[in-house]
Amino acid sequence: MAQVQELGAATELKFDQYEGDPYNDQLYRYDNCATGLASIDEFSDEHVAFYRETGFLVIQGVFTPAEVEEALAGFTDLVIGKHPDFVGVQFEAASKKYVRTLSQEQQLDCVRKLQHFVQFEPRMEAMAWHPNLQRVVSRLLEAEPELFADQALSKPPGIGREKPWHQDHAFFNLPMGTPIVGTWTALDPATLENGCMHVKPGTHKEGPVVHFRRRDWQICDDHLDLNRDVAVPLPPGGVLFFDGLMHHGTPANRSESRRRALQFHFIPAGTERIEQEDRMAVFGSEGKDVDC
Repeated sequence: MAQVQELGAATELKFDQYEGDPYNDQLYRYDNCATGLASIDEFSDEHVAFYRETGFLVIQGVFTPAEVEEALAGFTDLVIGKHPDFVGVQFEAASKKYVRTLSQEQQLDCVRKLQHFVQFEPRMEAMAWHPNLQRVVSRLLEAEPELFADQALSKPPGIGREKPWHQDHAFFNLPMGTPIVGTWTALDPATLENGCMHVKPGTHKEGPVVHFRRRDWQICDDHLDLNRDVAVPLPPGGVLFFDGLMHHGTPANRSESRRRALQFHFIPAGTERIEQEDRMAVFGSEGKDVDC
């Protein structure tokens, strides 16, 4: 079979810069799970108010099984090189020593992330602009949505590393106060065992938090309220909507099952950008009396 170095147009493989260092399992709780709405048809003003208060909303069945399968097919085609100009594949650091020896099927379980794919893969772009998703996003934003970021997040069996607690706005060069709605769509069953999302309700109201480069660009472990943790297991086609300042993270995947998801971030159309130094003045630790 074709080897990884033949995939896409990139001359070098891209690997996650973080190694997946050990972490304290007590950073995540598993005794409080959100179930959310059983159907997109249940979505109402009451749930908009819930999102404003908690910073997140869970809706099952936003996408059909057939739509999920189309997105998974698009994911696979991007990885195996059917879009030669696409270079947005990032592999898990843990696979660096052996990924080039694997078959294409096995290589799928070394991928950590795809990004900037919407211009290459129409089946995945269609998920971002699906009427069901946009119905909720536009209501939560209270503005015409602009797609700001597109990622497909894979947590491979056994080697999918933790994504420590963080705020997504800490990664985005957007003005403070910009409404940001993230959407996290499960393509495989996202379970407690394979690294489903965890959120801390209400943290979006507490403003930006200083981040540090430790196991990732993250909130310091010692600065977390460990009691405010809601796990969000999802079936394929279910969606977590969450605020850009919501504290969230995902434990490592120590199971034998895949956990792939689509993540999009939407902002009001026409939102200006800021410079990275302006973002770091808020989220970085330099010049602040904060240690980790």
